[in-house]
Amino acid sequence: MIFNINDNAEFGARGNVPVMGLENFGLTLTSFRRLANRKVHALVNFGTYDLTPGVRKLKPTKRLPYMAARVDRWIQRLHRLHPEMSFLEKNGIVTHRKARRWSQLPSTLTVQGTAREVSALTEALGVRSIYVMRIEGHRRRVSSKSPLTWYCVRAFVVIQVEDARLGNQVTEDRFVVVRASSFEDAKKRLKLQWQEYATPYLNSDGQMVRWSLDKIIDIYDLIDVDINPDGTEVYSKLGQRRMRPQYVWRPKSR
Repeated sequence: MIFNINDNAEFGARGNVPVMGLENFGLTLTSFRRLANRKVHALVNFGTYDLTPGVRKLKPTKRLPYMAARVDRWIQRLHRLHPEMSFLEKNGIVTHRKARRWSQLPSTLTVQGTAREVSALTEALGVRSIYVMRIEGHRRRVSSKSPLTWYCVRAFVVIQVEDARLGNQVTEDRFVVVRASSFEDAKKRLKLQWQEYATPYLNSDGQMVRWSLDKIIDIYDLIDVDINPDGTEVYSKLGQRRMRPQYVWRPKSR
């Protein structure tokens, strides 16, 4: 199947591709480019599965072949423009071997070349980001502590009333956001807060009441380093429901 695709129209302006991982070597993009012929190992990430207008306007049966042809063309172009560089898929397969299955479309390449050559890949069609793993003559900085990030801890709390033995026990589904270095660290950092949360108080009948942690249901990594006041996802869990006519999504082609 042949597609008449204009990659420039599909992906617009180039040159704004982020080069990540440089902070691990104490470098900025400008100082990295000055390394010129220093050997570099990096990961190049493609927009293989981006649902661009060119993909959206096609029938569902034609979208996968379109995306496969598109990423193959990007990779062939890299080989042609940078014959001196080494390009491998993450699993070590040479990238000129075309992949056609949905789960096998290449989205990340391991590349070896000079700092100048790797920098030039920011202008390549289809490249979404570059992550620098190793630089000749530069050691990665070793962090003494794991970086803190945001976690959301979902807990099941029970409201206990003094000597209550019958009836229903009120419960609370509680979500708490905390900065921690790991899932286990997030649990530890909230230990004191759960104790304070369970501090007894008197109800209107003079009985002691406490809100006691029963169990941790889940811990969710927010990924984001900063909480965006315009909206940040703090928890997500997938479920299912039976399809009904009012649930059907019929996107219109643009």
